[in-house]
Amino acid sequence: MNPERMRAVADAIEESGRFMYSSWGATLDVEGDEVEGISTTNELAAVGTLRKCGTTGCIAGWAATLALEENPMLWGRRNMMISDMAEAYLDLTTTEAHVLFLGQAMVLAGFYEGDGEALAKGTAIEAAKVLRMVADGEVVL
Repeated sequence: MNPERMRAVADAIEESGRFMYSSWGATLDVEGDEVEGISTTNELAAVGTLRKCGTTGCIAGWAATLALEENPMLWGRRNMMISDMAEAYLDLTTTEAHVLFLGQAMVLAGFYEGDGEALAKGTAIEAAKVLRMVADGEVVL
């Protein structure tokens, strides 16, 4: 696990204020409703990463955004699932990635009683806090 990158993802989510646990990435309409889902690095490249206005994403989507910004050579790699790139960028095991990306870390942090509730209601502030708690060892994935 890479604590520095966890904190960088937390900062990006918090700075943007845009977070949607139910989608790796998505373009939004003016009302903030999802218009088109983003699930691969090629689709993410087409919208210019999640920092572009009108897009949002989950922890994995934001981690993949930072990976692509940090290393532009990744754009030329084969089309990857966002979750795979995020797992590699954060140096997570598959199990750790599932706990973090599928809402269970929010339950472990005490924000929600179930991962389904976390996926439906998780906020940018909570996501940033969970990432920092994981980076600091307060929540173990």
